[in-house]
Amino acid sequence: LNLSLMLTELLKLSLMLTELLKLSLIDTELLKLSLMLTELDKLSLMLTELLKLSLMLTELLKLSLIDTELLKLSLIDTELLRLSLMLTELLKLSLILTELLRLSLMLTELLQLSLMLTALLKISIILTELA
Repeated sequence: LNLSLMLTELLKLSLMLTELLKLSLIDTELLKLSLMLTELDKLSLMLTELLKLSLMLTELLKLSLIDTELLKLSLIDTELLRLSLMLTELLKLSLILTELLRLSLMLTELLQLSLMLTALLKISIILTELA
């Protein structure tokens, strides 16, 4: 009877040990899941960093576009300066042309005076011949 009680106790202890082993296996699985979760957290952090880098890249692209637009404006400004220089040259030529026209008018007046002088000389010759 004593032996039977002892065997029963051993069986109970064996069952308890089996239960403990099951719990240990469950605990091991939980640890594995916890490690996997940690790895997922690491991957999530890496993804967050990649997103930050992507945002920075987007900002750099925006700045590059702005820079391109500024270069285009600079080219337009250069072209406007070139046209302004051409206009200045045209204005100089216009002033020269105006001066030439003024001189041409003076020449025309001189020619008219010369014609008048020629007419006066003819009259003078006629008067001299009559006298």
